[in-house]
Amino acid sequence: METILNTQFEQLQKAIEGIMEAKSKGQSSDEGRKAATLMFVALKHANREVKHNIKAGRDKLHLEKCKVDLSRLQLQNLLYEVSHLKKEIVRCQKFKSRDTSLELLSEAEYADKLPNMANEKEDLSSHKQHLHRLDCELRLRKDLDKQYSALLTSKQELLQDNLSHAQRYISFAPALRTLLGATKPLHDALQLSLDVEWKLSAVVKYLPKPLYILFINLQSLQRASEDQSFTAEVVGYESEAQMQELLKEKQYATLHHEQNEKETTSREKPLENSLEDALAPHPLHICMTIGAAGSNQLILQIRYFQLIKCATVWGQLNPSSNGNSLGDTNFVHYLLRHLYTNDLGNEIPIPGIEYELRNSDLTADECTRYLKAKDFGKPFCWLQSMCSIPTVNSSMLYNHELNLNKNTREIIDRLAKRWNSWLRLSQQIRGLTYKDIDLYTLKENIYPAGLSCSLVQWTAITHEEFHSQISDVFNVSSDDKGITYNSYRAVIVRGSAKMECFIRIPSSYPLEMPLWILNVHWNGCHTSQNNSAIKMMEFWTNSLQPKQLEANERLLYAQLFRTIYSFDIFLETEGSLQSTVEYNKEKPYISAFAKRSRSRPYKYIKKGSVYAFKQ
Repeated sequence: METILNTQFEQLQKAIEGIMEAKSKGQSSDEGRKAATLMFVALKHANREVKHNIKAGRDKLHLEKCKVDLSRLQLQNLLYEVSHLKKEIVRCQKFKSRDTSLELLSEAEYADKLPNMANEKEDLSSHKQHLHRLDCELRLRKDLDKQYSALLTSKQELLQDNLSHAQRYISFAPALRTLLGATKPLHDALQLSLDVEWKLSAVVKYLPKPLYILFINLQSLQRASEDQSFTAEVVGYESEAQMQELLKEKQYATLHHEQNEKETTSREKPLENSLEDALAPHPLHICMTIGAAGSNQLILQIRYFQLIKCATVWGQLNPSSNGNSLGDTNFVHYLLRHLYTNDLGNEIPIPGIEYELRNSDLTADECTRYLKAKDFGKPFCWLQSMCSIPTVNSSMLYNHELNLNKNTREIIDRLAKRWNSWLRLSQQIRGLTYKDIDLYTLKENIYPAGLSCSLVQWTAITHEEFHSQISDVFNVSSDDKGITYNSYRAVIVRGSAKMECFIRIPSSYPLEMPLWILNVHWNGCHTSQNNSAIKMMEFWTNSLQPKQLEANERLLYAQLFRTIYSFDIFLETEGSLQSTVEYNKEKPYISAFAKRSRSRPYKYIKKGSVYAFKQ
């Protein structure tokens, strides 16, 4: 009820403020007054309900008071009876036997341990039975005490034996070190990595806890995997990690003095230095390489920052790999940023990190900008789950991954799949740009004998040039939040006809497919806005999905051939309507037009040795 009254008061206040504002502006306030008057009716109704609730509460309180008074009277009577009974109990408790503090056996245990006394129990009085039972208890307790002493002596002997064996094993350590040093030339000749593995374990133990968990999981997955699709190693020096621990202890001791001596003037330079010192990464980091040796490889540098309590990843291509037309930096950046939806790495996903940074006069935005400027990468949520770090995403959902082995394997598989998809896509773009491919021999060419058009140009264009085109596909395109695009222009020619293809490739590929816009220049300019055949051609090209492709087929090539054959069909069917026939029928199709929409036979079907185009 209090919430309802507060809401009505707020609404009434807003209505009054609206009336005052209307009066100040010289406008009519009749409607506002009517609305405010109706609000007084609601307030009157709420006031009645409040009074009714108060009266009901008072009646209920009076009833409960009567019950309490009755219960209190009954309690006084019971207390008097209890005090009387306690006096009687005290008299009975004055007599106390010495065996009352002993924990005797139950009747069942007594009959089990002393079966001979079961028959004699009936001939004895209750007092003598009790005395006899106490004698038996004494005899049993003496036997148990002897057993306890024997077990205690045996325990002491075992401890002495273990101690002597431990001292003996410790004495073996110098001899084993001497033997290891003497056999080191033999290890080098046999190419054994015993010393390397020992040094590696010595460095690993200085990793921060999240990176240590990640590295152990990566090592276990790497040893269990047969294809060896990735490798992981620790980069850094053991001495630097030890030095950082000493500096942390020293800084913690002098933190209070540094805060008191901080100057208020010339704050820009000290702020930059404090940010650089506070966000210094751990000296040791993990370098994970995805891809087979000798081919294009993705290198991920994973670092941990103590101040923000999270890990970051920075990706780069193997310097030995060839460049690609999308740009090496953006290529890897897109790969990591769109690994999972709504996980762009633009914020620190640690619960309560804003309050901890506030104590250091820092903000989360400053930290993310600094990490990006220093090429430390971004703190993605999927990376924190691999390191067993609890996260809170942009939707304020808390997540703490516990099944690390399964989650890490899933993330690595997704990284490898997206890496291979982007490599294949970049190879297709590079082949089309530099014309390193033969369209007649590609596997995606479904009808090599009927390839009448030729691709004469494939170049990159700006984002503005792409959006200057007018097409219906923009109305059904997905949301551009967090997604960037690379645009290209392809020119396909057949005789006097020319078709311009404007292609937009999203950074979230292969989650989102490339988008094609087609313009045909032949007897005028034909687009999807003025020609339904071009609109259907765009739909047929953009509707291609990866699941429709056969094994080892490439999406961009398949879209290109769909566009080329659709262009041929358009010219051959449209040319039959012209007064001068420039293009004869070369493609096998039954009818040039179908239904009232006069759709063209763009779809290619093949059953055995019979193939044709149909609507």
